[in-house]
Amino acid sequence: MSESIQETQQQIVEDFALFDDWMDRYRFLIDLGRALPPYPDELRTDDWRVKGCINRAWLHGEARDGHVYYQASSESEIVAGLIALLLKVYSGRTAQEIVDTPPDFLDKIGVWENITSNRINGLNGMIALIRNVAKAELKAA
Repeated sequence: MSESIQETQQQIVEDFALFDDWMDRYRFLIDLGRALPPYPDELRTDDWRVKGCINRAWLHGEARDGHVYYQASSESEIVAGLIALLLKVYSGRTAQEIVDTPPDFLDKIGVWENITSNRINGLNGMIALIRNVAKAELKAA
């Protein structure tokens, strides 16, 4: 990866700053979600289902070559967009980077104030799953 995790978060903040209102930001999120690679049907299990998400969403993580890679999907286009942001920041990083780096960009782009409480629960579930996979990898290493 050429960008640091902090640089990736800053780039997301800059991308969102291009939009004047949240309707445009929602459209941007939807486009990001639609661009996610297909999620394998065999991973659509309760083991990888995001807890707290009102819409069905799955997030799978696995470690390879010292880095943790994630793939995910959601039935909600906005949730899929939020997932795409998280994957952009965390997928392909070391487990230590993932554990050490909170998703500060979400505050900076105003996500918490502009999504419903149900989506907040799902987003917290996604973040927890990302962190749990990285913590498990640290313990296994």
